[in-house]
Amino acid sequence: MFDCISEVLPLATKPIRYTGGEYNALLKDPDSCQVSWVLAMPEVYELGMSNYGLRILYSVINRLDNAACDRCFCPWPDFGEMLLKRNLPLYALESKRPVKDFDILGVSLQSELCCTNLLYFLELAQIPLHREERESQHPLVIAGGPCTVNPLPLSGFVDAFVVGDGEEPVREITEVYQGWNRKNRDDLLSALGRLSGVFVPGKTKSVSRRVIAELKEEDFPFPPVVPICETIHDRLTIEINRGCTRGCRFCQAGMINRPVRFRPVDEIVRLAERGIRATGWEEISLLSLSTLDYPDLLNLVQQLNSRLKERRVAVSLPSTRGEEFTPELAFDLKEVKKTGLTFAPETVSPRLKSLINKDISELRILESIRTALDAGWHGVKLYFMIGLPGETDSDVAEIGRFIDEIARLCRARAVRYDLSPFVPKPHTPLQWTGFAGVKEIQAKIHMLKSVLTRRNIKAKWQNPESSFVQAMLSRGDEKLGPVIERVYRKGGVFQEWTEYFKFETWLEACEKEGVDPHAYTREQALDAPLPWDFVNVGVSREFLKQEFERARKGEQTPDCGQGVCTSCGACPTGKPPPRPCRTSVVLAAYGRKSRSVSGYDGPKVRFRLRSAGEEPLRCAGHLDRGRALYCFVRVRDMPFIYTKGFSPKPMLSFSPPLPVGLVSSGEYFDVFTSFRYSGNMVRDLGPFMPRGLRIAGVRGVPLDWPSLGKVINLGRYLVEVPNGSRDRIHELVEKGRNVVGVRNVAEGPEQNLLLDLAIVPGVRLFAALAGLFEIEKTEVRPLRIKRLDCLVQKSDCIQTPMEG
Repeated sequence: MFDCISEVLPLATKPIRYTGGEYNALLKDPDSCQVSWVLAMPEVYELGMSNYGLRILYSVINRLDNAACDRCFCPWPDFGEMLLKRNLPLYALESKRPVKDFDILGVSLQSELCCTNLLYFLELAQIPLHREERESQHPLVIAGGPCTVNPLPLSGFVDAFVVGDGEEPVREITEVYQGWNRKNRDDLLSALGRLSGVFVPGKTKSVSRRVIAELKEEDFPFPPVVPICETIHDRLTIEINRGCTRGCRFCQAGMINRPVRFRPVDEIVRLAERGIRATGWEEISLLSLSTLDYPDLLNLVQQLNSRLKERRVAVSLPSTRGEEFTPELAFDLKEVKKTGLTFAPETVSPRLKSLINKDISELRILESIRTALDAGWHGVKLYFMIGLPGETDSDVAEIGRFIDEIARLCRARAVRYDLSPFVPKPHTPLQWTGFAGVKEIQAKIHMLKSVLTRRNIKAKWQNPESSFVQAMLSRGDEKLGPVIERVYRKGGVFQEWTEYFKFETWLEACEKEGVDPHAYTREQALDAPLPWDFVNVGVSREFLKQEFERARKGEQTPDCGQGVCTSCGACPTGKPPPRPCRTSVVLAAYGRKSRSVSGYDGPKVRFRLRSAGEEPLRCAGHLDRGRALYCFVRVRDMPFIYTKGFSPKPMLSFSPPLPVGLVSSGEYFDVFTSFRYSGNMVRDLGPFMPRGLRIAGVRGVPLDWPSLGKVINLGRYLVEVPNGSRDRIHELVEKGRNVVGVRNVAEGPEQNLLLDLAIVPGVRLFAALAGLFEIEKTEVRPLRIKRLDCLVQKSDCIQTPMEG
């Protein structure tokens, strides 16, 4: 089957997404194990591979003796259309096995707007959309992720939902499936419904969120899979704590992930060292809902820097509240390079701060930004919400005033702000409030844009119409299932992407199905039943009611992590878990000598390597290949020289780009070391190369030789001749000598062509071949083409770059 897919892959947008072959991908044979899983996220590869939860479960399942796990993500519409047109089923990345042939399909639902993509995924996989239509031979469709805290809108399409932490349920589901007789699907669903944290539509009436007691080192996703192309979060992620005690009343993640659980400092440092050695990443992200609340953060960052600065590894934080961003922390975060810096004040109005229970003083935010600027940051990003209950135009104007004040403080440095319409999510104290309305939010966005005119201010905002749909779906019930399906049938996929979202399609679908969308987005009575009441996330309904009343009165609730229990019901013992002890660290914020790593200015030794790019990297672009080489050169602990500047990288130079869709036996790159390397570089680097990239030769070359890009001016190719042209091979040879850029053409083995084509501006391989064969360029791309070598054509000879 994959041979058929390989024929159309070069025609797809960014085909490297669909090839697999990542470094550290676990290649267990699904047929050799008793239970086969495929984990999926109904989004594109770049987003799916950035999801930390999916990485954890992939690692957990593959460590089981009785199970194997592959991955799969949603194809972009162009490739999805190719699969449907040719009746080719969606396949897993590791084994290339059709998704429909696996035992269990686990889907991570991270956003309500991805719901139509779930149906798109199922159809491409040739799995019946409705759970009632599935039989024993079909995969079990299980969903997890934050959207499962209200599973009703998707209950007609999903067999079972895992609510809460997934590390333990996936093990138990595997055991239940292994013991199933593979005959009566109803028996399997009944058995799953008896598991804690699993909701099976039609079998269970209520469900309690599953909570793991601690973050276990053995559940860390190791070895981390290195994406084959650049992703949204292209770095090593380490979860330093799960849960949050701040009690922000709008924040669903903060409520449903209680209680807070911390990972010890020594374990985090150990995981970081192992992860960087195994991947070659140049950045570590410390994942948490509120990273600045980690009790020993400063000591942690300093330990990470002391262990990893020689490898040029930077430490970054996700968005933070901002008030605990100290000069000491700023100094340590910029040790190797200054990563992104984001603060989330949410609102400026004192009344609304009390409403949402997030009272961060403007002065503290300004001090934090001034600290970042003094430490060398070139700008800051800010998150705000609009459309909060009771918000007035003057409250919105206060946001504009505050952003303008920050822009004045930053002067020419960039201030980026992101506006998110408030969505009243289930299981939060503000779940009884309503969505402000599309027109109201549009007016407030326009108001802010009109007053913030400084050149260093950059605005971004979420579409109020898509936020309305998100509110409807998050607060919906089973009646929305037909609406979701109707939107999908109208082409509504990738609804989180502006270019594909159409509000009119959703309104029309609601009208056709007799559903009032505003019934789900308007304010609810405090004593009225809510669709998601049957889901117990740990935080009690009584606590949420109390918090709602306090929000109405403008009363704030203290952080229970500071020792005052708020009796929310999430902690099994009734008391918050203990926090790691803080380590006393005495630092002079501005008196320390910088330990920043600078570029190397000493003697250099230059090596030229020849590589072969084989089938697994056929669909990789030049940037993808270069990124892979950077990562894997970093994995090997060799004396490579790094560049200077903002983001130090190993000093490499490359031969001209290889077109997407080609394999090669003659690509070149130069590396620089700080002293003459006496080992065998082919042997030492070979095992660390990405799958499909092989080192074929190496030699030391003088430093004064011109770069590869300056000397290589000729490519030699072995080109498959289209079926309709093979009977006129001699005619093609003669014709080829008159094509622009062709230096030589001859008959190759098996009725293929040997072609020497100039590598100069204006000469394109596919255009030359389209002219030669008299076909469209889209017909050229699926041909099997191999670049045999990159060459240097001189006036009197042709030689390889290895020859000087």
